[in-house]
Amino acid sequence: MSLDAIDTSIAFGGLKVLTNVSVQVERGRITGLVGPNGAGKTTLFNCLTGVVRPQQGSVRIDGRDISALPLDKRIQLGISRTFQTPRLDLDASVLDAVMLGFYSRHKPSLAASFVSTATRRRHDAQLREKAEALIEQFQLTPNPHQRSGALSLGRLRLLEVARAIASEPQYLLLDEPAAGVDENDRQLLARAIRNAAARNVGVLLVEHNVGFVAELSDHMLALVRGEVVAAGSPHAVVNDPEVVTAYLGGQRVAA
Repeated sequence: MSLDAIDTSIAFGGLKVLTNVSVQVERGRITGLVGPNGAGKTTLFNCLTGVVRPQQGSVRIDGRDISALPLDKRIQLGISRTFQTPRLDLDASVLDAVMLGFYSRHKPSLAASFVSTATRRRHDAQLREKAEALIEQFQLTPNPHQRSGALSLGRLRLLEVARAIASEPQYLLLDEPAAGVDENDRQLLARAIRNAAARNVGVLLVEHNVGFVAELSDHMLALVRGEVVAAGSPHAVVNDPEVVTAYLGGQRVAA
């Protein structure tokens, strides 16, 4: 069971951004994706999530071709993502922000309109308990009704990850989740990512912090100028000569 980009190529205005790039995100494993600015990481991420469509190649989920499906349909198939810049309603409470994750994948059906008020209340209470558990897990705030905009940037990033996990995805795609996050919050984030993989969620981690990615990942890829230049174990990728030169500035990272 996996989410795959297979030989994908994308160009914008004649400029090649991805060239025959493949990545496999397996259930229960953490796949790390690194590369310098402009390498094509975000474009590959957007290709997997349905923001852009590959001009060549395909995107598949558990063997099914979803190359033409938009983002909302992919969410319903179990793909959840975060963004480089958190996309949150800063006026909403932290509790409401997390609970939104539950509803993003499971939209109310016609049958749900015939469910009794008491049943709906019990269901909402159960979701509220799960949301409060996530808020506690991420140590977001002692007051779930606090306005989201009152959180620090690091906690806003954690809030977005908590919301993505709330949708109970099969595949969790994280775009720079550790940017602007302090060491304590990075440890909370790392624990949550490991817990997700332990629950058989496939995780794709796109991140500039190479050490953070290498520590967490089961498998890593490095993109340079829209092409995969290294793939394999974290140790092999971060010590690959082309990766060291293009991304790490000649400084090796222990993995």
